[in-house]
Amino acid sequence: MDGLREFQRNVRALRSKELNNAVRAANKASAEVLLPQAVHESPDGKRDAKSSKKYRPGKLDKSIKIQASAKSAVIKAGSASRVPYAAAIHFGYRKRNIRPNRFLFRAMARKSDVVAATYERRIAGVVRDHLESSP
Repeated sequence: MDGLREFQRNVRALRSKELNNAVRAANKASAEVLLPQAVHESPDGKRDAKSSKKYRPGKLDKSIKIQASAKSAVIKAGSASRVPYAAAIHFGYRKRNIRPNRFLFRAMARKSDVVAATYERRIAGVVRDHLESSP
């Protein structure tokens, strides 16, 4: 997207709380398009005799969350206390013979066009509503 860094710099320079919230909402809306695909792509585990006591099938799906700011939006899976194995599943863990399952990357690859279109549409709306209407 042409001029994105310049747009972000100008939004920060204006120091408008309302504008920052609108940009954050646009970032979050574009990331929310990706959330169902990420949950679909995440592996459905099965508990067996060798499973850790902390492992609970389905917790990885529930741990996929969006964090948005005025600068960006991030989709994350897992947490250190509740789903500590999320990184090992996503990136692999060679010592434990866990092969990488890059479900978040696959989800983004499949939905990148929709995410980009949503982002462009929402940011254009923010520019139209907050910047062009100003005197």
